[in-house]
Amino acid sequence: MAHRRRRSALFTPADDVAMMQKAATTAADGLVFDLEDAVPEDAKGDARANLERVVNETDFGNKEVATRINGVRSDHWKTDIESAVEAKVDAVCVPMVEHMTEVHRVHDELAALSDDPPVVRLGVESPEGVFGGADIARAGDETGAVSLSYGIADYCRAIGAPSITDRVRSQLEFLVSSYAALGGLEAFASVYLDLEDEQGLRRAAESAREVGFGGMAAIHPKQLSVINEAFTPSEDEVERARRLVTAFDDAEKDSLLVEGVFLDTATAERYRELVEQYERASE
Repeated sequence: MAHRRRRSALFTPADDVAMMQKAATTAADGLVFDLEDAVPEDAKGDARANLERVVNETDFGNKEVATRINGVRSDHWKTDIESAVEAKVDAVCVPMVEHMTEVHRVHDELAALSDDPPVVRLGVESPEGVFGGADIARAGDETGAVSLSYGIADYCRAIGAPSITDRVRSQLEFLVSSYAALGGLEAFASVYLDLEDEQGLRRAAESAREVGFGGMAAIHPKQLSVINEAFTPSEDEVERARRLVTAFDDAEKDSLLVEGVFLDTATAERYRELVEQYERASE
């Protein structure tokens, strides 16, 4: 199944049908219907039933529709995957990945259930997962996973941090973006939990984009406009990038100076990708 790049992905608990339906009307590029942390243990079955019904009955336009399953070390993950395949979601988000074998287990389970399974998005949330990120990302590449993200709240709890700070977020951003690059995956940033701190949200989104993240998760629709704006290149950026790419393509040599910018193949490709990101966002 082809995947779509996302600037934003809105998490919504799958045990609340009204919220799931409302999510379809938001400005999110993608939706993640949660079967994991946001759903109490005694509501897991209802959440899976809601997933199958709402996804099949609702028009989501061109949004990517995903579901976050329970982790592979839980008792629920196989049943969650069955529901995801039955609902025909676009993507399955796998949380709390700690070892590359878990990536292969998810891949094998999906392959056994469908000839055209959802794409897989991986998440690391513990020290074991974060520091095993290189192997996890490479396993993702081998099995066709498309992105790597991190869970900042669970990671802070695991290391005993008294609060979620910019320092911890920056460390995770650097590691995860590097791991994603090793595996040829997209890097996707974790949520910002303070709904009233718009400046902090903007700072976090812009920081993530600076180190290679393509988008960021949201916990509330009010965060979407800030996130979408942060991950959409400005028109001035795009016009300059187009000029640089055109100059490089028209040149007869592989390195040149244009508008004070040294261009070689790698640099030109970076500007080309920026233009493509803008065009995808415009669509």
